Amino acid sequence: MTSSEAERTGESFHEPTSGYLDGKRRPLLKALGAGIALPLGSGVAAARSGNGSDSDGTADTGPSAGEIDPLYGFATPDADALSDDLSPDHTVELHTDMPENPESPDRPPFFHFEPSGISAETGDVVQFVGESPDHTITAYHPAQGFQQRVPDGVPPFSSPVLSVGSAWLYEFTEPGVYDVYCGPHHVLGMSMRLVVGDLTADDVPDYEDTFEGSDDPPLLAPFSPDFLEHELNAISETNEDCEWPWLTPQEVLDAPVLDPTRIREQGSVSFADALSEIDRFAETGAEHD
Repeated sequence: MTSSEAERTGESFHEPTSGYLDGKRRPLLKALGAGIALPLGSGVAAARSGNGSDSDGTADTGPSAGEIDPLYGFATPDADALSDDLSPDHTVELHTDMPENPESPDRPPFFHFEPSGISAETGDVVQFVGESPDHTITAYHPAQGFQQRVPDGVPPFSSPVLSVGSAWLYEFTEPGVYDVYCGPHHVLGMSMRLVVGDLTADDVPDYEDTFEGSDDPPLLAPFSPDFLEHELNAISETNEDCEWPWLTPQEVLDAPVLDPTRIREQGSVSFADALSEIDRFAETGAEHD
């Protein structure tokens, strides 16, 4: 992270927030809202398109619409209407898995990427498709209020909020390990890992298994059960020994099957495989809704 980026990141946390949050919880408030402000029909979602959209509201399919912006990517309301020059190399689906009986659930809902681990070559285009509503694809980056978990020099990219049937495409031009999350569902564990380019054990970055935030500037690591339980118990005097019942992003990213070298060897890793390695949910399967 450059010095100018560090200054901007630090300044962004000095904005006043709700009175019941102390200074140490301001990054949490920022992080919970990161990546969810851009509607699908926004001008930036058209990825450098001069018109943004046609009069009928569909995405621009002119020559400039084929460019994938390094910060905003490329979004379309209809994943089936992509032009040939935007044909992706990989596809990741965005899912919400509800329990079989929501009125008497034996587990919480699972919000997840499918697959949750994917191997790509440098320059590959990955298409993210909304199979359920209200998801984003957002980089763990200091500009988003989080520990950097993408290669150096990669911008703090994020998709707009995707609806069912819509898609967002991003070109991964730098080799390395990319951890990303869904802004609206990050606190509920929706995260995944992409491994781009050839990767040996010596190339694996320290952040792959360290999960460390910082105080200056204030940055958060992907949320863990301990962190969220601490927040639940500290935020109100009426809470005592609350347990976090949902999945967390740290549990997903720390699953052994999402080790970067294993992802590279296997090509892709399903959410079900990652879930089976998390003790709290090892006996619980995911079912696509």
